[in-house]
Amino acid sequence: MNILYQESNRLRSGKTARLISVFILALLTGTGLFAQEATILDNFTVVENKGKIFLRWVIASGSTCDGTKIFRSTDNLSFTQVGEIPGICGSASFAKPYDYIDESPVNNIKNYYRLELGNNGYSKVVSLEITDFQNDGYQVRPNPVQYQARIYFENKKFENHELRLFNLSGKLVSSVFTDTALFDLDASELRSGIYVFTISKAGKPAKIKGKIIVQH
Repeated sequence: MNILYQESNRLRSGKTARLISVFILALLTGTGLFAQEATILDNFTVVENKGKIFLRWVIASGSTCDGTKIFRSTDNLSFTQVGEIPGICGSASFAKPYDYIDESPVNNIKNYYRLELGNNGYSKVVSLEITDFQNDGYQVRPNPVQYQARIYFENKKFENHELRLFNLSGKLVSSVFTDTALFDLDASELRSGIYVFTISKAGKPAKIKGKIIVQH
């Protein structure tokens, strides 16, 4: 009897240990035990338009779910529900697209989105950042600059642009090119002080003018 009792305890202990290991692994990987990723989506994308974020997803043919909830996060950890599409979603005979507009995303920080598709679990997480240029047409992060900075500007067509940096005497001290919506600026060799910059397309007059402060 003692041998059987000890063996039973050993098996229970081993099972408990395995469950604890699985739980710890889920916590470390961020998957969660009760938040499996849904596999019924053909795709899930987000795009920005005039300060709003448009979400679009397609539920695969033959898949259905009972209601869809939309969640947003700014740290990819804590998600808050921002919308819901009630009722049966998807179709047994064809792929079905859906849209949702986030009217008030958080500016100047990455917005993360995921869907809860009824009892099918969560979708993958997609993200997008909206930069608020206000009236200046650009944004410098950080400003004052110590060693490295990024200058963001609107470049939806991804055309080639040049950033020209001048000191207060009007001397050109740096020139950087990009075909994205930002410039990486290396200020490690610059003296502390105020600098003026311009942003222009090749062969065109400067469309943006601004200032940065270098502070070592």
